[in-house]
Amino acid sequence: MFSLDFEARGEGRDPAADPNAMLLHASTLYAAYGRDLEYMWHWEILRDGEFVQEGCSLSERSAREAVALVVRFFERQDCASASGVNVDGIRNLLRDAGLGAPEVVRGAESVQRGKDNP
Repeated sequence: MFSLDFEARGEGRDPAADPNAMLLHASTLYAAYGRDLEYMWHWEILRDGEFVQEGCSLSERSAREAVALVVRFFERQDCASASGVNVDGIRNLLRDAGLGAPEVVRGAESVQRGKDNP
């Protein structure tokens, strides 16, 4: 059975080696594998062979859709990082134009809206 134990996810663990795992997505950097647990689909996304995300879906189709959405999000982050996007500069331009801009809370994973952006 596909391990849902977070401690079991360690280095050297390869979902591709599981004979019951199904390849849901494959691209240059990302691969996703899923397994039907009879009551849900459990999926894992790997980036360059290392675990980055997991999730559950009710069907194979919804698992494929969820994986595609998450992978697109990661790919956009990769593109932004590679292109050297100046987030602070963009935020300042938006603020100067009177459009407001979200403020990133450093050291946290949430985003707060600025007082000029309700």
